Amino acid sequence: MWALGFNIIISIYLAVFLGPVVADIIPAGAAVHSKALTVLATAVACFLILQGISYIFITGQFSISFPRIVDVVGAGLFGFLIGFLVWNFLILLIMTTPITEKTFAEEIGFDTQTEQTSISYVSWWCNKVNKIVSSRGGKQASQQAIGWLMKSIEPEIRVVGISEPNEPDGIVPNTTEK
Repeated sequence: MWALGFNIIISIYLAVFLGPVVADIIPAGAAVHSKALTVLATAVACFLILQGISYIFITGQFSISFPRIVDVVGAGLFGFLIGFLVWNFLILLIMTTPITEKTFAEEIGFDTQTEQTSISYVSWWCNKVNKIVSSRGGKQASQQAIGWLMKSIEPEIRVVGISEPNEPDGIVPNTTEK
């Protein structure tokens, strides 16, 4: 349980922080749900790699025993917190898809309060890992990464000047001057 929980925490951390980098590399920006899929694929790939490494080098080779109270109570509590982290991470990804624009999504609980709870819990775990791995760990980095994920995909509205029939190159004359 401890190795599995560690791998899940690191996978979600890497997915949140590598999401913008992977999204820039992979040209999937046209899909409405590409951010969610990119982050989810990154999390799954990181988890599978970490789980394979930990099985080959740690859990497959060694048997580490903890005191019984730590194994029973600690692993149960840790498992609950990790399960809650995975659930909030999935809610965060669902909230970035167009499904939450439907009325039934609000009826089953996907509202702004759920979004804020998920953001704060995932951000809390990312901040804990960021304090360990970052030279200048802080809340700003995790808030920016999760903010990138939570930006809704809105069509870009371009302001295009409509040309008059007599004006070349689409230049609109300024009619406010006297």
